[in-house]
Amino acid sequence: MDANLSLFNQINSLSYWFLLESNYKSIVVLDAEKDTYFINIKKGKQPLYTHCINHFSKKNKNFLKFELIAIVNSLLHIKDTIMSRRPESA
Repeated sequence: MDANLSLFNQINSLSYWFLLESNYKSIVVLDAEKDTYFINIKKGKQPLYTHCINHFSKKNKNFLKFELIAIVNSLLHIKDTIMSRRPESA
């Protein structure tokens, strides 16, 4: 679970970065009642990335790790795209 905790921290840090450093909005929700983990990245009203892990607590830990890694990689790709579009300062 330590690896998954690290991945959760990365997802939260990236989501926070989107809120502070860009005009993208992020939502991360761990819903115990629905047993889901949901992330959504939007630019204005346009959704850019959405992922929901259903049956979160019942997931095989290796499958969960794989899904979390995919989320981190997707968020890093979006962040890199944002950073590459920024004009370089002199």
